Amino acid sequence: MIDRNIKFGLSLAIFGASFSLGCYFLIENIPLTAMGIGLIILGISWMLIPSNPLPKESIQSLIKSSCSNIEAFLEAIGAMEKSIYIPRNDGKVIAYIPIKKAGLSLKEIAENSSKLIFKHGRSLGAIIIPPASINPSAFNNPNNSKEFSSLLEDALIESEIAESIRAVIKDEFINIEIEGIHTDVEYQRFKLIMGSLPASISAQAAALALSKPIKIEWEKRNGNRSIVQLRVLEWTETAFT
Repeated sequence: MIDRNIKFGLSLAIFGASFSLGCYFLIENIPLTAMGIGLIILGISWMLIPSNPLPKESIQSLIKSSCSNIEAFLEAIGAMEKSIYIPRNDGKVIAYIPIKKAGLSLKEIAENSSKLIFKHGRSLGAIIIPPASINPSAFNNPNNSKEFSSLLEDALIESEIAESIRAVIKDEFINIEIEGIHTDVEYQRFKLIMGSLPASISAQAAALALSKPIKIEWEKRNGNRSIVQLRVLEWTETAFT
């Protein structure tokens, strides 16, 4: 099995390459291009980290650095709509940020998820790989709340994002209680579009476990405790559902 640091570092480096190329050729923004190159370097550095646990401060610094670059990108494209977390066949999750309304289905977006800026007819949106460290485990029954919670525990607790979680799946909604949050970001555009860091990672875990697009409906924060409601979308729905 590939080491978690290698998987996350590789994902970060690939996103950095796509980010820098998109910023240079599509929006001709040199500072953001430099940020993308920085992400490539950060990803390569992460891949070289030994598999032994890192100090919590180092993990927080790396995650926040990644979120800072995403914040700058979201500001540059003027993103205002909430992202939708879409699982890919390769085990990764992308975040699709709608920019211009159109009737494009989520399935069509997933089939073109290798692009940074996605344009199809009147539809326009951005595709990024959100920051996370998730190990997609095999599930006998993804809709079982106990098995789904084990994936969330791996994503949030093992990554030292939070101390405990509890998830309940009911119909098309997933209610998650997150206790003892250690790591989050204060980037306002990131939180508006992607959700808080714990909510974003939870949405990615849900997309992987259920193999369906996920949207963060709402989040309520009280100190180091957060309650998040996710909505499970169908592939035939559009990005502005």
